Amino acid sequence: MKPYYTNHAVSLYNADCRDLLLDLPSQSVDALVTDPPYGMAWESKVKGAKSIRADGTRQGMRVLREALTSASRALSPDAHAYVFCHWQSWPDFYDACSSHLRVRSARIWRKAQGGTGDLRQSYAPDYEVVLFAAQSNRRALAGKREGAVIAGYPPVPPRQRTHPTEKPVALLAHLLAKSCPTGGLVLDPFAGTGSTLVAAQQLGLRAVGVELNESHCEAAARRLDAALREGLPRAS
Repeated sequence: MKPYYTNHAVSLYNADCRDLLLDLPSQSVDALVTDPPYGMAWESKVKGAKSIRADGTRQGMRVLREALTSASRALSPDAHAYVFCHWQSWPDFYDACSSHLRVRSARIWRKAQGGTGDLRQSYAPDYEVVLFAAQSNRRALAGKREGAVIAGYPPVPPRQRTHPTEKPVALLAHLLAKSCPTGGLVLDPFAGTGSTLVAAQQLGLRAVGVELNESHCEAAARRLDAALREGLPRAS
């Protein structure tokens, strides 16, 4: 299949990842980083906002399982993986991921902001769970050992988002820097508007993304081009 967008480092496909991932070279992927539909039937409170495809509870879990089945053969024997999930559905995510990945631990992205919901009888939902997997014991995490809680990466402000659940590029770059070797290949089967791809590109890594929504692909292509232009040296 022809990529929707490509440059020297990144290829983005407008496709169903369950089909396209079967065509990736065997054992070629060094790091999988993705933010799949949470299976929470998410709905935005913003008037006119689009819903997230395949986010019904059963459908979301089925899509995730089938995507990991398709991706598993492409993972290198030493691959690392990060899968974002919601606190209410993380047990289902753990079960789905454990069928294909060696889940080692979970990280907590502390957003340091409040959130919607019950203000009187509920704690603020100011975090997200990130399952971490390492397929072997041979590849160590880069740098010094960190705790499970990730702080210092605030969410993308609502008015600046190109996707309803967009993750900050700096957060994704931090995860990739810990887990992907120099020149390695990053895979995001649920690429959204390309945050993982932009992070990989900034770090000088190669990346493949797959996204079903064409409008999200269009936004990702614009972001990747903009990031390339920002990275060019200025003329004297």
